[in-house]
Amino acid sequence: MRDFKVMFVGCSGSGKTAAIAAVSEVSTVSTDVTNSDRVNYDKEATTVGLDYGEVTLPGQTNLLRLYGTPGQDRFSFMWEILGKGSVGIVFLSDNSRNDPLGEIRKYLNAFKTQLAKRDTVAVLGIVKTDIAPYPDKNDYEQLLHDMGLSIPIINVDARDPANVLLLLRVMSRHLEKSINLSIIHISHPMPGLSIIIQV
Repeated sequence: MRDFKVMFVGCSGSGKTAAIAAVSEVSTVSTDVTNSDRVNYDKEATTVGLDYGEVTLPGQTNLLRLYGTPGQDRFSFMWEILGKGSVGIVFLSDNSRNDPLGEIRKYLNAFKTQLAKRDTVAVLGIVKTDIAPYPDKNDYEQLLHDMGLSIPIINVDARDPANVLLLLRVMSRHLEKSINLSIIHISHPMPGLSIIIQV
């Protein structure tokens, strides 16, 4: 059995805490406090440190350690701390926000160095499409295309365990492909020649 660190990233109110709580097989750790920014985020409590939970996907033996990042910019220093050692990122976009594409672009940019690594995979979940159907998946696909990213996109309810497990299954499949298809390039003294080894 192996374990993998997975981050949940998105704005405050996008459902990171709810998603982890929905699927965790252990009691979750949460650092929610009373929200002091009700103007920008209409919710009672907000995460200031991290959320933590664990899940083993049905039919698998690998343990996913789930870390929820704080969504507010003033806690962005935690993003880098929690990002260390992560092999998967679940981005959650709150479609009910004023500019959901602009907000998710901010988070994608914040993690672009990590996304460029061959051993990091991501998936994008769009939440609250029941109350805000636009922008739609095509708009998100265009955004990712413009940013040079190829990430699966799924409409989800972050409170629904089946929806969250679907996000994690899709991410896990991409992670398995990434691990199984890792290629090591070894330098060779002859110009233009390299040896490729499947790991």
